[in-house]
Amino acid sequence: MGLPAERVAALLVEAGYRRIDLPLEMAGLTFDIAGAFVGVGHSADLVLIGDMAADGERKVVQQVEGIARALDVMRSHRPLSTIIVGPRPIGKALEALAQVGRILSVDEALDPAELRDQLAVLLPLELPATLLANRDLGGEDAFALPDDPLAGALMEASNFGEEAVRECFHNALIAALANNGNYEGGDTDGLGEVDG
Repeated sequence: MGLPAERVAALLVEAGYRRIDLPLEMAGLTFDIAGAFVGVGHSADLVLIGDMAADGERKVVQQVEGIARALDVMRSHRPLSTIIVGPRPIGKALEALAQVGRILSVDEALDPAELRDQLAVLLPLELPATLLANRDLGGEDAFALPDDPLAGALMEASNFGEEAVRECFHNALIAALANNGNYEGGDTDGLGEVDG
């Protein structure tokens, strides 16, 4: 399965992030971190991977703070996100990292589904497939109205907006109640009480 930092890197590449060659060079400085990625299209983030187990807490914090300062010097508007693999930062280390950008901690990142959940904020949204094709109203060709005059009338009213649909439905409801003998008249504008 590879090291935790490698699994995180593979997931980011799969999600469309572009890997930046290491060591990372910014504003004339060189930074030695476990990984660096830049969002393409859906995200403008600069995403860093800090490996606490391999590099140690102090080095990771120094490198991330240095990169944040370099972004400031370059007047970059790119948001900074740091993915921490290995032990979670605590105390002053956590405070220092939180001051310069978003922090996501993934521990050892063994389970791929759990890793995706932990990094979901950086990944593109995956919408589930519709359960039934005939319930997908996205395509007009696939949509078939039931053979019912009310359905046709409501669909026609939808061309004129929400109020037209509401009025059409209200009139159909009044007619149905009148046919069943349950409606004795009253307010028909849909706003007041109906006697019955």
